[in-house]
Amino acid sequence: MINTSPECRYCNGIGTNTRTRSKHNYFSWRSLIVIKKFIIILSSITILSGQSLPEIFVDGEERDIKIRPNIAGTEVVLLGATPAGQREIIIEVVGPRRNITLQEKRRFLGLWLGLGKINYHNVPSYYNILSSKPLNEISDRETFNKLGLGLENLPLGKAEIINSDLKQRVFNKRLRTEMQNKGQFLENESSVTVRSGPGKVGLFSTEFFLPSNSLQGKYSVRYFTFRDGNLISYTENTIDLKQAGFSRVVWLTANNFPLIYGLLAVILSGLVGWLVSIIFRRLKIS
Repeated sequence: MINTSPECRYCNGIGTNTRTRSKHNYFSWRSLIVIKKFIIILSSITILSGQSLPEIFVDGEERDIKIRPNIAGTEVVLLGATPAGQREIIIEVVGPRRNITLQEKRRFLGLWLGLGKINYHNVPSYYNILSSKPLNEISDRETFNKLGLGLENLPLGKAEIINSDLKQRVFNKRLRTEMQNKGQFLENESSVTVRSGPGKVGLFSTEFFLPSNSLQGKYSVRYFTFRDGNLISYTENTIDLKQAGFSRVVWLTANNFPLIYGLLAVILSGLVGWLVSIIFRRLKIS
């Protein structure tokens, strides 16, 4: 179950810094949303009460998230339910894939030059794994390797090494480190809260932050439940991240009508140059 707030505690709204807003108002507003979503989940489970209760229940619908360029980003809240009992939750969020190039710097004639490189194809632009406990307390490495869970097991797509003797695993380690330093590859252990619900239902929730410069597109969300180190159930849904406002119009034009976008860019740059020349002429005259 996914929900977002139009303004988060990290963001600047129009003319207002939300950091200075009352924490009481923020948390009260957000708590109402979380309660509302939990009620929807519990209502859905009540409808299914005549049937066998699913091992994990989340909203299967795709949710749209819009981020305006003038704010830092948005918080995404994920909610769900499982049958009551001792079990652990792992949630994996994977962003749209993109191409990335890493340079290998080598010393040549006393200078450090980027002579070698590796081109990665289809690398996730964002990766976040959230769990109710540290991963090593939920299951073992072999299980996570089979499921492709965790930064160590994240597939980085096809790669093409050019003018370098380094192995791909060396580049892979460097890529993961760089993406972690940029806050694009994350592991948030013990960030999923599991609480008891009414009857034989257990509720879980977590949240994560998407900055405004996040790549637009589909973000896949996978939910796993474990008990005694064994995988019990799995489900998934998607988040569709879009920019709002004028920046979205620019993005859509650039991607769907590149010729028009190019012509407009040339015309705009010409107008700016013309206006600057007029301003400088008037300054010289005065």
